[in-house]
Amino acid sequence: MNMDKQILVGFAIFLILLAPLASSESDEEFAVDYSKPEMTTGDYFLYELDMTGLVNTMEIEEIEEVRENSNSGMRLEYGGDSCLQTNWSDCRIGLMNWDLNLTMVFSNGSGIDNDQIIMLRNTESTNVFSEMKSEDTTVLTIDMWYTIDGEAYHEEMMMTEVSITTKAEKSTREFVIAGDTWTTGKSVETITNEKWRMNGEPWEYEDEIIENESITTNYNAENISNVYIKNTSYQTLKIKSQELGSDEMKYDYLTDSGMSVKRESYKNGSLQMIATLADYSWTNEPTKTSDNIANLDDEMPGFTLVSALLASMSAIFFVSRNE
Repeated sequence: MNMDKQILVGFAIFLILLAPLASSESDEEFAVDYSKPEMTTGDYFLYELDMTGLVNTMEIEEIEEVRENSNSGMRLEYGGDSCLQTNWSDCRIGLMNWDLNLTMVFSNGSGIDNDQIIMLRNTESTNVFSEMKSEDTTVLTIDMWYTIDGEAYHEEMMMTEVSITTKAEKSTREFVIAGDTWTTGKSVETITNEKWRMNGEPWEYEDEIIENESITTNYNAENISNVYIKNTSYQTLKIKSQELGSDEMKYDYLTDSGMSVKRESYKNGSLQMIATLADYSWTNEPTKTSDNIANLDDEMPGFTLVSALLASMSAIFFVSRNE
């Protein structure tokens, strides 16, 4: 499964719907509880995204520079309890959206006026979860504006990806502490549809693609680590995850409330993305213990600053095949 897909979608699932609750009495007993959190419709988590590593990979031979003009960050929101879309039972809904605006600078003589293209990427995702299954619908739209010999062009691409995931077995893990290792398995069917058009002309459609795969993911709770966000230090449990046979790897830093304060995503050993929680509203957030907050002197109005982030962004990010 591509990296973007796991980041935008996989992380939305992990943080909003499967985000574990935690308890701790001391550094040595810092434990993350994997029981289901109590969420309320409208609860949200907003993550700042450092995409430097991923954007730099877009600088191929004909593209000299890629500049990030704006980045909305990734917003994850709890959409309530409903099985209308799937006819399953005991469903919960996670929503995600994210915008990125880039300037792509091509080599001299590209034929494009000023050798520049403006690109806007928008990603929206809806995830429906039950205990053993999930259905994720992700829509990626890419708009590009440029001129050639003074004539304006507007390219549009839209990709819709629907993934149905079935877990191999129910989770029996109640909590995680440093040193724990475990493995999960799942089967995924993904249906992809793409369409493209220029200057508002009729859409051209690509052939539908259906893929099936079995995924095994290894987890390792490595150690307790302090994470610094602005003027606050958080005690966290650092957990590494990697799919079997994949060159993509992630680190999540979980606080005692169970949220991922930060996520780092790597590909081929190179850091691709860092996600850090910038703002959130969790109506029934568990009470935090002061033992795990080393220095709390920068609070956000209405709630304490706690941080987190999302899964990686390469597949959905690069679904345009670097067009």
